[in-house]
Amino acid sequence: MALTVESITIKLSPGKLSEFRNLLAPEYREHRDMTKRYKVTVPFKKDGPVTPEKLKKLVLASGRIQLLLDEQTSNDKAKRAKLTKTIVELLEEIGLAENISIIRTLGTMLNSIFDRIYTGVLVNEVKLEQLRSRFGRQTVLYLPSHRSYGDFILMSYVLFCYNIAIPGIAAGMDFYSMAGMGSALRNTGAFYMRRTYGNDRQYWYIFREYMRQLTVAYDRGIEFFVEGTRSRSNKALMPKIGLLSMALEPLFMGEVPDLLIVPVSVSYDRPVEEQLFVYELLGVPKPKETTRGLLKALSIVRENFGTIYLEFGDPLSAKDYFGDGLNRTRHTIAPSFAQSLAKEERDAIQNLANDVVHLQQHRMVLTTFHLIALYYNYRKYHGQTVTLDELVEGVTMLGRMFEDLGAITQVEGSENVEALCLAALDVHRNVLQLTSERVLTISRTYHDFSSVDKRKLKGYNLTDGVMKHAVPIFSLQLYCNPCLHWLAVPAMVLLAGRSLTKPNGTLRRSDLVQTVRELRNLYGLEFVLYARRDVVEFDAALNHLYRQGLLQCDPAGQDTLQFAPQTAHHQLANVYLSALGPFLCTYLQATDALLEQFRGKESFTEKEYLASVQQHVEQQLLRQQRNVHPYCLSLDSISLALHSLVTLGAIRKSKRDNVYRYDLGTDGMIESINQRLKRYCTLLPFEYLTFQDAVAGCKL
Repeated sequence: MALTVESITIKLSPGKLSEFRNLLAPEYREHRDMTKRYKVTVPFKKDGPVTPEKLKKLVLASGRIQLLLDEQTSNDKAKRAKLTKTIVELLEEIGLAENISIIRTLGTMLNSIFDRIYTGVLVNEVKLEQLRSRFGRQTVLYLPSHRSYGDFILMSYVLFCYNIAIPGIAAGMDFYSMAGMGSALRNTGAFYMRRTYGNDRQYWYIFREYMRQLTVAYDRGIEFFVEGTRSRSNKALMPKIGLLSMALEPLFMGEVPDLLIVPVSVSYDRPVEEQLFVYELLGVPKPKETTRGLLKALSIVRENFGTIYLEFGDPLSAKDYFGDGLNRTRHTIAPSFAQSLAKEERDAIQNLANDVVHLQQHRMVLTTFHLIALYYNYRKYHGQTVTLDELVEGVTMLGRMFEDLGAITQVEGSENVEALCLAALDVHRNVLQLTSERVLTISRTYHDFSSVDKRKLKGYNLTDGVMKHAVPIFSLQLYCNPCLHWLAVPAMVLLAGRSLTKPNGTLRRSDLVQTVRELRNLYGLEFVLYARRDVVEFDAALNHLYRQGLLQCDPAGQDTLQFAPQTAHHQLANVYLSALGPFLCTYLQATDALLEQFRGKESFTEKEYLASVQQHVEQQLLRQQRNVHPYCLSLDSISLALHSLVTLGAIRKSKRDNVYRYDLGTDGMIESINQRLKRYCTLLPFEYLTFQDAVAGCKL
């Protein structure tokens, strides 16, 4: 399988579960020994070691910072000394450090925590050793997915276990402000970054130069999250290119010959923040991180959080990726610190960021519970119960389906799927449980929502009954969401096919292409879809559906297509549609609320919009209307719907008094999108009212 981009074809080597090794297994005791001799492999050894203190001195002496001093002090020695002191203080705030004693101490603590709450920390050892063989020729950029606060701590832990130098790791200021912990993390390689720079030109210059020196001079590599922040929804986020542009700038300026880009995929069986994410998606603000709160949480955790999978993807040469687009001659006319990247260079970096997120998703491991959640949801949408025997059969079917798509699953090659299902249900008994009759049921939530400070809610003040109903279903949906990377496009093709099929059962390929493209444009932010890949992903979806028996004619070179009747292979087809269904309904409810509440208004803020859509959805749920799913309350998807409509031009965005405001266009586009969504929802083979009785002891 290959991913075609403008300048290079990225080879996607097939993933294999057999390549992973469990660091918690007895035979890896020496790897985890934090007292072992500290002799590490350095990704890009330089002439002499660049210590954290030397790194700061290089920043201070750089042409960019000297230019800043010249511009802002006008040769006034007193002003220059004062500004130099300010810069030094900012570098102390930003800069990383390294203390082997602290690294060993934190590693020992992690050993204890991992042994207590995880059954496995599995690393793709084959890929890691292949990466090690590439060391020595260029600076390494580690770009992990971001699903938990523990991601960068986990990365450092694994690298130390395998005797690879811990890189400089970009961390947010929320960690910096944690008493004791901020300093401890700094001493394990963390450098700190403010979330926003505003108009603070000094800070932007200093941080940008610090990133440059990490790329040019530091020998241990750099690690940051290209998605920018944690995904609360367990789906990929649209990438940000701020840090990536800073790291790649020396390449475009001709200061380094190449950079090695390493996509890293971290898959959690059960994220520790699971319930926190659910509450945040419903609008409950996250609590402020404190060291005391962290230690208290760790001291009381006695639950089993299953396994973690860490995959070091196939490295990319940045020089090869950009190819002819890497035109360094344009930057030879002036010192590099006085130049900025051109628009076409920033566009190329955005393409790289998009591809990195795609590669991360491609190598995520789908756990058994991801398949359980997907199958259980599909059955509940049809009002059907699920016995253990039916679950095993369904998970086995989904395992084969995902294998055909190219995904890595925990059931790969398993001869005892029932044992995997029982183990997964034990880890996730807070979400799903087996009754004494071996029938699956949603676990009840016991959280007291009356204690939530309603003044701090990000959306609408939902009733306690609706919250108690939504939380368990949100928890379940979070485990369906990682599957959407694989299912979204085939599901769109199926849905578009049903909407276009003529009475004789056929449709034109060109019509299908256009309709799927419209769906991709609407849901591009939701599922992180890129226009550059629409052709290859459309063709791959058609071929997959053909192999699954859902498309009757071989799609190769066919101008006329024919999907299998809805009665044939209906179970598999409905699994796809059930995965897409909640998002179709969310965007339908969002456009309904926009038309009902904002069509006559001059403008509105995003906060007003979020609250209005949540209020509208709650009313629809209480009235037990069709095409409303509890997940329609997700602020994440509601917000993405707004920004998608802005991207499409259906909503106009402007900035007044430093506040973004929105207004509905007058060309009828939003009405047209709303009508299309209604038509698509009528094609779904189920209603969502079955969820009214899904949560034990909870009636709306």
